[in-house]
Amino acid sequence: MSDDASPSDADEPSATDSTGPVEPTASSESLVLTYAAPFLGVLLISVGLPLSIVGGYVVVQDGLGLCGEPAITATPADEYDDSLATIEEIPAEQLSSAEREALEEAIDSPLQEGRVSGELENRAALLEGVVVEYEGTHYYVQITSQNSCLEVQPLLFPIGAVAILMGIGGVLTPPIYRKLAGFEERMRR
Repeated sequence: MSDDASPSDADEPSATDSTGPVEPTASSESLVLTYAAPFLGVLLISVGLPLSIVGGYVVVQDGLGLCGEPAITATPADEYDDSLATIEEIPAEQLSSAEREALEEAIDSPLQEGRVSGELENRAALLEGVVVEYEGTHYYVQITSQNSCLEVQPLLFPIGAVAILMGIGGVLTPPIYRKLAGFEERMRR
């Protein structure tokens, strides 16, 4: 009786067949979709991340006060022995009001640092380092950090974001392709 099986019985799936979605075999997948798209996606993500970070930083750096104000240090001259004898000396009266406020801040600070919030009239001299007499004490004063603002196009942020999104699409191409191919195969049945 087992030889009497009808052809319609042979077409029906048996209980031992897998009941999961039918996915295309590895031989039917395109090499471009399997390897090139994810590789290109990873490249786009790796390029997009720094672009969006730098572009985003440029947009917020001024608003958060992360740049534009140089820092100076003021160290008492007696800590240097006689090595400051050849250094230019500037009287405190010759400093701009912003430089003088930064000098006072540096003198009072335990880190001996102050921020110049305003115009730097003696920038060249302070970059080299000068001796300033302030209230009877000599200080060696110099700019330690210029804190200049990063200047790049803010358009880098959206370009980087688009590159990241395109990269994510490239990385997700193989699984999406397999799902769609499996769906198409099920629809044919």
